Amino acid sequence: MKKLSILLIFALCHTALAQTNYVANTANSASPGSNNTLVGPAAGNTTMTGTVNTFIGGDAGKTNTTGTANTFTGRQAGFSNTIGNYNVFVGEHAGYDNTGGDYNTFVGFTVGRRITTGNSNVAVGVRAGYNNETGNNTIAIGDSAGFNNTISKNIFIGSKAGYANTTGATNTMVGFEAGKNTTTGQNNTFLGNIAGLRNTTGSNNVIIGPASGSALTTGSGNILLGFNSQAAANNLVNTVAIGTNARVALNNAIVLGDPTNTSIAVGIGTDSPQFPLDVRGTINLRNNGRIKFAHLSNPLYQGATDQFLTVNEQGETVLASYRLCITNVNQWSDKVFSQTYPLKPLSQVEQFIQAHGHLPNIPSAEEVVKDGIDPARMDAKLLEKIEELTLYSIQQQKRIEQLELQHKEEIDQLRALVKQLLDKK
Repeated sequence: MKKLSILLIFALCHTALAQTNYVANTANSASPGSNNTLVGPAAGNTTMTGTVNTFIGGDAGKTNTTGTANTFTGRQAGFSNTIGNYNVFVGEHAGYDNTGGDYNTFVGFTVGRRITTGNSNVAVGVRAGYNNETGNNTIAIGDSAGFNNTISKNIFIGSKAGYANTTGATNTMVGFEAGKNTTTGQNNTFLGNIAGLRNTTGSNNVIIGPASGSALTTGSGNILLGFNSQAAANNLVNTVAIGTNARVALNNAIVLGDPTNTSIAVGIGTDSPQFPLDVRGTINLRNNGRIKFAHLSNPLYQGATDQFLTVNEQGETVLASYRLCITNVNQWSDKVFSQTYPLKPLSQVEQFIQAHGHLPNIPSAEEVVKDGIDPARMDAKLLEKIEELTLYSIQQQKRIEQLELQHKEEIDQLRALVKQLLDKK
């Protein structure tokens, strides 16, 4: 008796569970089509010829005719589809207006609601891709992402990312409200929370970082990288701002770092820069390039002044006047005044000039053209010639004084003779 009671209880439980399931393994109608699964009031219709469809929910796939291999799940999902194939619509009103679009995947309440003939789109999230009608190859993931988009080849990921976009193509907007207000701008890449938030018609912008580029509206060709990196005006073009709070204010300009942060150091060829610009290597200025120092009284070197760049004791580059140095005293011209200096007679100097066309110990024009000159050594040689001229002048002066004395003695003797002759008369 005990065994019979257990058996009855098991049978009753099994019957109760079976009564909660719906099992259908035979066709309940010769139409519609073949290999279709229709579940829900008015799901599909009895005249369609499409095959291998799965419609689950009231009015799901209600007007389908030849559409094949579609999966519509949710009340009125794929409601207007007629000839579209290989679509997956999940959610109430998902893909509601689709008629002939193929290969679309829509998941969420009213996702892709207005799609008609667009192909190969993916939209996930409440109202994502809502107004896309004929656009192709667009991805919209997130609440109302790409809500107004009607064009092809856009990627919108994040709540309301690319929300206002209508005809702007080939945009990539990822992040909460990234590019939310863009309408017709094209080829933009916005990545980050509210990145490019206020952009409307600007194109070809790359904006990466939370809150970055939020002031830009119509500017194009800008690159803003870093948290809150900004263009100072809404219509700037061809600018670059890189770094946290970096801000660029002029067209065709590049800014590295926050302009209010005086500790910013930029390194080229080094991983530990110590200065605002720290370069390991050679800097080459092409096409008459110039270096301007705004803090100097004569900041622009133009080649017509006596100033040049040098490094002071602190390792800082400064603009200075020429100061040429020698390595030892023997390179200077004081040796000319040594008692042992072999000062050539002027006759020998004359012979050398006649033979060579230049002064002794001075390079010829041909040598200068070929080898150039060392300014410090040349100054020493020129001073050497000046000092030699000084010695020649001293020699001449002594000779003149000697001759003057000799002439004076001779004149005195003549006067004495004349006086003697006169006295004899």
